[in-house]
Order: sequence, then C-alpha cells, then structure tokens
Amino acid sequence: MFPPSRIITIAASVALSTGILVGGAAGQAQATSEATATPASTPAPTSAAPEPTPPPSVEPSPDPTLQAMNDAHDHSMGSTLSEFEPATVTGQGAGPQPQALNAQAAPAALASHVLGMDVSGWQPDVDWNAAWANGARFVYIKATESDDYTSSHFSAQYGGATNIGMVRGAYHFANPFESTGAVQANYFVDNGGGWSPDGRTLPPMLDIEYDPYTGSDHTNACYGLSSAQMVAWIRDFSNTVLARTGILPAIYTTTGWWQTCTGNNGGFGSNPLFIARWPQSINDGAGTLPAGWGSYAMWQYADSGVFPGDQDLYNGDYTALRLFASNGTAPAGGTTLDSNYITALYHDYLNRAPSTSDIAWWENALASGSPRSDIASGFVNSDEYRLLRIDAAYASILGRAAEPAGRQNWLSAMHAGWITTDDIETQLYASAEYFQQHGNTNTGFVASLYTNLLHRPGTASDFAFWSNLITQHGRPWVIAQYWNSPETISQRVSAMYQTYLGRAPDAGGLQGWVAVALQVGDSGLRSGFTSSDEYFARSQNRTY
Repeated sequence: MFPPSRIITIAASVALSTGILVGGAAGQAQATSEATATPASTPAPTSAAPEPTPPPSVEPSPDPTLQAMNDAHDHSMGSTLSEFEPATVTGQGAGPQPQALNAQAAPAALASHVLGMDVSGWQPDVDWNAAWANGARFVYIKATESDDYTSSHFSAQYGGATNIGMVRGAYHFANPFESTGAVQANYFVDNGGGWSPDGRTLPPMLDIEYDPYTGSDHTNACYGLSSAQMVAWIRDFSNTVLARTGILPAIYTTTGWWQTCTGNNGGFGSNPLFIARWPQSINDGAGTLPAGWGSYAMWQYADSGVFPGDQDLYNGDYTALRLFASNGTAPAGGTTLDSNYITALYHDYLNRAPSTSDIAWWENALASGSPRSDIASGFVNSDEYRLLRIDAAYASILGRAAEPAGRQNWLSAMHAGWITTDDIETQLYASAEYFQQHGNTNTGFVASLYTNLLHRPGTASDFAFWSNLITQHGRPWVIAQYWNSPETISQRVSAMYQTYLGRAPDAGGLQGWVAVALQVGDSGLRSGFTSSDEYFARSQNRTY
C-alpha cells in the first residue's frame, strides 16, 4: 500500500517518448490525453503497471564461432563451453550442457528469482526496451579481455542498461597466459570495471574459463598454469580489484573448469559465484558447485533465449539483488539512480522532498516494471499536484487565493473527466473576474492577453481585431486561440526545457514539442519531459 505520507494518486499513463529531447524526436511521440484519465482515490501499487501483453519478439544475437572470436581476440562469456564441455558429458559437476534452454519457461519455473542476461560486443545493438519488457532486470556487459582489448560497445550498452533501469555491471574475460592477475585487474578497472554502492552497480566480474587458444598457442585448457599457479593468478586479480574498487569481484566459471584448473580450490567462497550450466530443463538446476561455495549468486542457464546474449538469473528476489549490488548494505534513500530521479520529481512537481517510504514505494514500482512514463504521469495527474496548479493559477491570473470550496470543485471536475489540469488557466483567463480586473472592456482584456500570454505589446489594430472576435465568438473562444497558438506554446515549452532540463531548447526539439502539444496538452508535455532519458540523467547531479 501507499506510505502514509504520500498523497499522490496514479492515473493513466502518458505514453510519450523517453528519449533525449533534441532534434525534433519528440514530434513523433504519441500520448493519451489527461482528459481521459480518471484517477482512483486510493489505488493499489500495481495500478501503475501496464496490462500484461505478450513479450516482444527479440531478434536472436548469436555469438560467432570460437574460431571467429579467437581471430578477433574477443570472447563472450561462456564462449569455450561447447567445445570443452560437450553435451555428451553427464553427471553432477560435469559443467553446462551446450544446448540452449528455452528461456520462456524461466519466469514460471523460477518466480522467486530475478531474470537477467549477459552481452558482449557480439550483440552491438541491444533492444533494451524489449529485454526489459521480457523480464530482464540485470545485465553483465563485457568491458575488457586480457590486457589489450576493450569493447567498443561497452559504453553504449552500459548507458542503455542504465537508462532502461537495469542493475548492471562489467566483466573481464581473463587470459592468464598473457599477463598477471594484477595487470589484467588494473586494466579492467581502468576501462569500465568500477563499482559504486548505489544498489544498481553489480560487482566487477572475472570470467575465467577454458583457454580458447589451445590449438595454436598454449599447452592446455588451463593456459599452461598449474593448479597452484592458477589459484595464485585468480587471487592476484581478486585482491587487486578489491583494493581498487572496495569490493571483491564475482567469479564466472564452470564446476568442470574449476576442478580441472584450480584443483577444486575452496578458498574463494567470499567471492560471489556466477555458475555456468545449461541443462535440458531449468528444473535440473545449476548442479554441483565448485568447492568453497555453498550457493551461487547468479546462474547462466542458457546460451540463447528471449534476451540478447546469454540467459541468466539471480538467486533471490529484486530486493536481494539490490542488496547484493550494494555489497550487503541497503542503499540509503537519495543515493540510487532511481531515488535521485524520484527526488527530482517530488521537487519539480510538489515542491517538497520525498520521505524514505515515498522513495521506497516508487523504486519498487520502477523495479516491478512500471515505465518512467507511468511514474511521471502519476505525479502529473495526482491530487496534490492538481491542487498546487489550482492555487498557482489563482495567484498568477486573479491575484488571490482560491476559496476552499472552489478548489474542491475544480478537483471534482477533474476526477469526473469534465476538465483537465490544463483547463484551469484558460477558464480563469476567460472568467468575468479577470475581465473586470482588466478594464472591463474588450480592448483592455485583449491588451492584457498580449502582456500576459504573448509577453509583448499589441497595437490598436490588434486590439480592434480581437475585440471584434470576442463580440462574435466570446472570450473562451479567443482565449483558446491565444493559448493554442504556436507563439504561446513555444513559450511554455521553452519554460519546461528550463525547469526540467536546465537548458534552452534546441530548434528541432522546440519545433517537435510545439507540434505535439495540441495533442497532449501541457500535462502531456510535462510527463514527456520528466520521463525522458535527459531528465533522468540530469536528476543524478541535482542539488536542492
């Protein structure tokens, strides 16, 4: 249920674009008008979630052959498993089976787990929206390999995962033959393998698996190292990452490799385990784990499925995943990416800071799949925001406070769908009270509209032209012409750019938003601005 301090009510979503507001892209957005929204008085938290729909189809992004990855010196997580742990190997602890499990079965079979994926440069164009819609909530992204390869797609992939709201982290594909663990750990941390206790950044991860170059360069699947040497190499890597980032790295491996190349060493139980095993049925589980680990943190259960790259799961619910990402300390309100976004919404819409329970509630809504457009729309269509808009309109247009009964009448009319929040200003400008305050004549009324809506002076011929139209059509009709003119819409859009994005609009963005304003109204524009990637990014560095 809602925390006691929260009086926002969620209404229908405004499905505007959530991209950066440049180049007129917003002009392609479509939205649901606030006029169709009827907010519930005490909705349940799930009211912000969209109706279930079939998962979007995802074009498969298969990895190339091992030889192709060898040639590119670029290996994905699990790239060696099919060759070194073939399907003919059976028995507990034998490692993963290379046949891909159908990931569609995973949500039903593992409802208490969080689904995710891992990707590399071999999946250059990840559809993050589709992956999120299919249920992925975390991702590991390849950053580096050995001491001389960095993924050119890492930054874009990491940004895409961040913008969609996933918990995300970086991994390093190890090559112990080429340099020491410390050298590769430093290279990794310097090129994307960092960490922060924000509840959204997974521990840096070491991908340690079979040597892919045994046929050309090295002596065996263990990079030519003895078990003792391999243990020392992993320890060197782990300690260096810990010293650089403050957290032990996770270790991705198979039980078969660990037994073969470390002698099944039991000394790394403090490092989170990402086990790889691809069973025919997900109900077969992850199998026997390497020595030292009583449980796994994550499990790669298939090499293809509904998500790009490999199919993974976290061994716990979303709250546990966030706790895992923050190294066992629950992130404090105001420190996570989502809480920074929520805090910005509270200040921009409600002129106040959220409580800890407010942040927790909205974070849970985001985590459960509600898009930012629903969250922003919830603020736009809330009773608290609407009352603030009513009070501000009376003060700025009529120069006085609204009567309590009048405020409630406005709010009731919005609940009934008779008017929208955007209608407050136009109806007050058209009111007899405003008319009387500005000369009680058509000429004085029109002159005030030039001053207050166009912010420029008019001429005598302007006043005569519009006064004649008032006589013909009435004040409400004339107000609508002013309010919906490109000139006044441009001014309101420019003000929203400054309020929500902290900058002036670019020409393309301004043109795009002016075009869409007549379809969605000012409230639709606000929802679009405050659910955009640019607003989300700006919220991470704001002070209040």
